[in-house]
Amino acid sequence: MTDQKRTASLDWEDVRFFAALARHATLAGTARALKVTHATVERRLANFEATLGQALFTRGAHGFSLNAAGATALAEAAQMEMAACALLEKREPASSVAGAAGAPARSRGSSGARVRRRFVRE
Repeated sequence: MTDQKRTASLDWEDVRFFAALARHATLAGTARALKVTHATVERRLANFEATLGQALFTRGAHGFSLNAAGATALAEAAQMEMAACALLEKREPASSVAGAAGAPARSRGSSGARVRRRFVRE
C-alpha cells in the first residue's frame, strides 16, 4: 500500500463509537454501553465527523438520529467490521507466526468473534 492511499487520519475507535451512537441514539446510553463518559463519546463523534468533513446525525431533544450521510457511513462501518473479522478468521495458527520476523504471537482467546463483540459491544 502506498502512503498516498493510507487512511492514517481515520481512527477505528471513532468508527466504533459512531456505530454505537447510531444504535443507542443518546450520548448517555452509548457511554453506558461502552463504559466511558458521555464526553468521550461526544469527542469521538466530533473527531469522526471532522475526519469525514460532515455531520452524521441530526441532534434533537430526544437524542441523535442518523442523517443521509450518517446512514451511508454506518453501512461502510459495518463493511469495515466484517472485513476485520474476516482477516482474523483467515490468519495463520499461532505456531506458524510466532517465530516470523515482526509478527506478534497470537494472544489467548482472540478471534473474529471477539472483534465483532468489541465493535458492537452494548
